[in-house]
Amino acid sequence: MAFTVKDFEDLLRILDRYPNWREELRRRILLEELEQLPRAHRRLSVRLGRMEKTLAALAETVRKLAQDQRRHAAALTKLRKEVAEARAEADRRFAELAEAQRRTEESLAALRQELLEQRGETDRRFAELAEVQQRAEESLVALRQEFLEYRAEADRRFAELAEAQRRTEESLNRLAESFAAHRQEFLELRREFQEHRREFLELRQEFQEHRQEFLEHRREFLEYRAEADRRFAELAATVRILVERVDRIEQDVGVLKDHDLRRRYVELAPSYFGRPNFRKIRVLTSSELADLLWAALDEGKIQPEDFEEARRVDLVLRGEWEGRTLHLAMETSWRIDRGDVERAVRRARILEAILGETWPAVAGNRLTEGARELLQTIREEGQPMVVALDGGIDWPS
Repeated sequence: MAFTVKDFEDLLRILDRYPNWREELRRRILLEELEQLPRAHRRLSVRLGRMEKTLAALAETVRKLAQDQRRHAAALTKLRKEVAEARAEADRRFAELAEAQRRTEESLAALRQELLEQRGETDRRFAELAEVQQRAEESLVALRQEFLEYRAEADRRFAELAEAQRRTEESLNRLAESFAAHRQEFLELRREFQEHRREFLELRQEFQEHRQEFLEHRREFLEYRAEADRRFAELAATVRILVERVDRIEQDVGVLKDHDLRRRYVELAPSYFGRPNFRKIRVLTSSELADLLWAALDEGKIQPEDFEEARRVDLVLRGEWEGRTLHLAMETSWRIDRGDVERAVRRARILEAILGETWPAVAGNRLTEGARELLQTIREEGQPMVVALDGGIDWPS
């Protein structure tokens, strides 16, 4: 049976319903179609051979049966017509097969293009997934470190509990040994029960007393374990309180360090920042800066949000840089991070509209990795930036 246009449309609908069949179809369809052509040709050849044999038999029959010549001649004509129709049908099916193959090749080209587009989208998503996985791995490393610290603390507490349990087991072993000794004595007395009934009764009373003593020891052990659990709970609560206090102390110390750092740069600004091409340095007071900001706001040079941003600058230095007035908008912090650098750049841009030429500056004890990367980017863009670390000044080239 030939592959018709309707069959091809059915194939397209099946591929739409089962997209995972497309790859297998692309791998096999051309080979299958090409393999079908020789088989179809052989079938037609066989049919033609058979028809030729039939024609020969009919011719022989016509020669032998002269009296049925007219009927056989009509039959022979009909058979020849059928052969012609069969050949015409074969030609038509070959034409349909060629058209179907052409359409299939066009569909395969479209499918290949779609596959390339989907592969590009898949590569992009895999790249995004790799980035997410990297961030997840960094989070897992931090969580693993926290877990290791917690496990060390848990191991220490379990060691303390194991020591308490060992001491308790030693007490129980001593009690068990004492109980075993009394039981052996009881068995010996039982063998003499007929002769020493009164003594047996006294020993039984003594056994009851020992049993009571054992129960008392067991009760004391349970109370001791409950007391140990309570003390561990109190200890855990105390540790949490101490950790919270340490965190608050670290925050307070950070604030004190920042204040002391700002005070040192205010008091020693001329000596820290003075150099042959930067002289007559002084720090603008908060009142001077506020007056300048209010005047700029009244004149419309800045917006209210710029006023709120600029008035929170830590320090503003004024001096003469190679004969012209230069200001430094400085952010001070014991640990300079990316946010400090961004604030210095943002506030310097606002103050430049009021004071004239203003460079951003940061001052502190050390830089975070994010701050180093941002400073590198700013310098590569050619923007001036002053960095003061522990009294050492890095000026723009």
